[in-house]
Amino acid sequence: MGEITTSTLPQWTYTHVRDRHLQTLLARLRIGHTYLTQRYLLTRDFQPYCDDCLVSLTVRHLLLECPSLIELRHRYLYCCRGRDSGV
Repeated sequence: MGEITTSTLPQWTYTHVRDRHLQTLLARLRIGHTYLTQRYLLTRDFQPYCDDCLVSLTVRHLLLECPSLIELRHRYLYCCRGRDSGV
């Protein structure tokens, strides 16, 4: 939790998005609180692990680290940033 912080994203001061739903979504992603990664706390299940890497399922792992998601990251994240995806 709190894996992607303002020290990781120094340009993140606040969002100019006026839509409350999108503001909430961005904030939850930034601090690592999502239903997918935190559901186990509410349901008293075991902490979820990545099926491919066998590490804890976190926002950071999904967005930055998991090698099995490289193609999806290139397709959806890098194209949004205006970069050549290279895929």
